[in-house]
Amino acid sequence: MPILTDRTLAELRASLPETASACVEAIVEEVPGYDRAFDPALRSNIERAVEQALSGFVATQIEGDRATSRSTLDGAYRLGQGEAASGRSTDALLAAYRVGARVAWAQFAGSAVAAEEPAANVAALAEKTFAFIDELSAQSLAGHTAALTARTRELARRRDQLTAALVAGEARPALEHLAESARWKAPETLTALVVDGEPRTALATALGERALWSPVADGPTVVLVPGVRSNARNGLLERCVGTPAALGPTVAWTDAGESVRQALRALRFASADDGADCDELLPELALDSAPLVATRLRERAVAPLEDLSPAKREVLAETLLAWLLHQGRRDEVAGRLHVHPQTVRYRMNTVRELYGDALTDPRRVLELTLGLLVEARTEPTSDTKDER
Repeated sequence: MPILTDRTLAELRASLPETASACVEAIVEEVPGYDRAFDPALRSNIERAVEQALSGFVATQIEGDRATSRSTLDGAYRLGQGEAASGRSTDALLAAYRVGARVAWAQFAGSAVAAEEPAANVAALAEKTFAFIDELSAQSLAGHTAALTARTRELARRRDQLTAALVAGEARPALEHLAESARWKAPETLTALVVDGEPRTALATALGERALWSPVADGPTVVLVPGVRSNARNGLLERCVGTPAALGPTVAWTDAGESVRQALRALRFASADDGADCDELLPELALDSAPLVATRLRERAVAPLEDLSPAKREVLAETLLAWLLHQGRRDEVAGRLHVHPQTVRYRMNTVRELYGDALTDPRRVLELTLGLLVEARTEPTSDTKDER
C-alpha cells in the first residue's frame, strides 16, 4: 500500500525533472571527477537517466511495482560499468550517489511537507529513499567492479600476446599494434631476465608493472625488463640468488627476442648462487654458438697436458687460464685460485716447460685463453674430483 497520498505522489512525479536537474547540478559542483563541463546534449542525457532512476524509486518503493524495480537495478549496474569505462573511481561514484540522495530527499521532503503528509509518512519516505540509494549504490558498485575485472583480464591477455610476440621476434609494426592494444607504453630498451624456477614475489614487486612476464613452455620464466642501466644489472641478478638466473643484452624494445635468446644461452653458465650476465660472457657465448670451433680450440689448448693425470691436468689448466686472464699477476692469480703465490710460481714453471714459446706468441695466447675457457666449462669426471 502506498505510503503517500495520491496527491503527493502526483506532485512528486511532476517535480521529477526539476529534482533530477538539481541532483546533477549538485553532483557536478561537489564531486571531483564530475566537475568537468558537460555539453548540453550529454547533460540532458544524464538528467534523463537520473529522472528515470527517481521515477523507478517512486514506482518501486512507494507504489510497489516489482517489474520496474528489476529494470531500475539493472540500469544502476550498467551505470557502474559505464563509470568504470570512463575511468572514474568507485569513490567518485558513491560520492555522487550520496550527493544525489541528499538533494533528492530534500525535494521529496519538501513536497511531502507541503502536502501536509503525516510525520510517520515523511519518516517512512526518508527510510525508503536512503534504502533505495544504498541498493542502487550496491548495484553500481557491482557493475563497476565487474567491468574493471573484465578490463584487467583483457589487458592481461593482450600483454601476454605482446610478450609472446616480443619473445618470438615479430616485426615492429605488429609489436607496436600489440603494445597499443595492451595499453603498454613502449620503453626505449628491454632486457631479458631468465629465471630457471619460480621467481620470488619480491622480484615482481621490484620490477614493477611495466615488466612483461612470459613462462616458456616447460622451461624457465622470461621477464622483459624496461630501461635496465648497466650499473643495475648485478642488482637484478642478486635478487634471484637461490635460483639460477641469467641476463640477456639490453636492446631496443623491438629486438627483445634476441635478448631472450642470449639470456637462455647464458643460463647454462648460471648457478643458484651466481647468476650469469651475458655481457660478462661474450667469449663463452661466441664459442657456444660454434661448437666445432670450440672443440678444436679446447683440444689444442690442453694438448700439452694430455700425458698428465686427470687431476694434474685440471689443476694446471685452471692455473694457466687464471694466469692468462690476470696477465701474469701472481698475487691476483693466487687470490683467484685460493692458493699461496709460491704455489702459483711452482705450477707455472711446470706449465712453461710444457707450453714453451706458445706463452709468448700473442695469437697462441688468444687461442689458449679461448680454449681453456671451454675446458673450464667441461664438467670434471668423478675420478678427477676424487684425485683432487
